[in-house]
Amino acid sequence: MELNNPGIQSISQLLSALGQQIEAYRISRGVKQAELAELAGISRSTLIRLEAGTGGTLENLIRIMRALDIEDRLANLIPDAALSPLDPMSETGQRRMRVRDRKTDTAPWSWEDEPGQ
Repeated sequence: MELNNPGIQSISQLLSALGQQIEAYRISRGVKQAELAELAGISRSTLIRLEAGTGGTLENLIRIMRALDIEDRLANLIPDAALSPLDPMSETGQRRMRVRDRKTDTAPWSWEDEPGQ
C-alpha cells in the first residue's frame, strides 16, 4: 500500500502503510528491530507497534527517523508556507501572523445590481 493518495485511505490504512515503509527501510539498511529501538531510545515493542501501524507517537516517529538518519525528510512532510504571489500580503513582504475571517458580501450579487441599469 502506498501513501500516494491519502484522500481515499483511512487513518488506519495510512498508519499501516507508513509502518510498512519504516519496516522496509529498516530491513533494507540491515538494521534489526532491537538495534533500531536502542538507537532511537524507544522500546522494541514500541517499534513493533509503529511498524505494524497500530500505534505510536509523533515523537517516536521522529526518534526512528533520526536513528535511521532520515530526519531531514521531515521538512518535506508539510509544504513551505512561503508567501504566494497571489496573496495580497505578499505585496507588503510581511509574513502572516494570524488568519482572519474572509469578508463576504451580505447580499448575493444579481444583474439588477449592475451599475447603469
